[in-house]
Amino acid sequence: MSRTIHADVITEIAKDNFQQVTLISIAFDSTVYLTSGFHDISYSGNSYEAGGHFLGISNIKESANVRVGTIKLTLSAVNQTYVSIVLSQDIINRQVLIYRAFLDTANAIIGDPLLTYDGTITGFTIGDGEEDSTIELSVASHWGDFEKVSGRRTNTNSQKLFFSSDKGFEFSGSSVKDIKWGRP
Repeated sequence: MSRTIHADVITEIAKDNFQQVTLISIAFDSTVYLTSGFHDISYSGNSYEAGGHFLGISNIKESANVRVGTIKLTLSAVNQTYVSIVLSQDIINRQVLIYRAFLDTANAIIGDPLLTYDGTITGFTIGDGEEDSTIELSVASHWGDFEKVSGRRTNTNSQKLFFSSDKGFEFSGSSVKDIKWGRP
């Protein structure tokens, strides 16, 4: 992913000491904005919450090859709000944006944050242990559906999704054995 880095950001990261934070936007029914910072951060008209609900992200790897880039995004499940969202909404294929931002001494964003990941939720797990409770979102890049097989199958169950009383494919599995495709 090509990026243009704002000149003020280049100046800031050239210093010996700088503060960086992660900004995350998750497009649930009501979009959730979270940050790894210690204070709430405003960016693009949205307030990114610093309540400690965002726990971490797996390593983001980039490649010149066309491949499915996947990451794990971990949220705290101590606050039941996020557990409720994950269990009550259809969250699969919802967009997740991850930005890296650099802050000045007044905790204001310097320049423009860098978009480091743009993907969609492909799954989730909720873990509840003795020491912690977490929600782990699996997020894949836009290539996530590249190898997905779409369309209909030639079996009874697929046919009944569209035509509940049709028995046209009832014996399709056993009839395939009789067809000699390219065999003598």
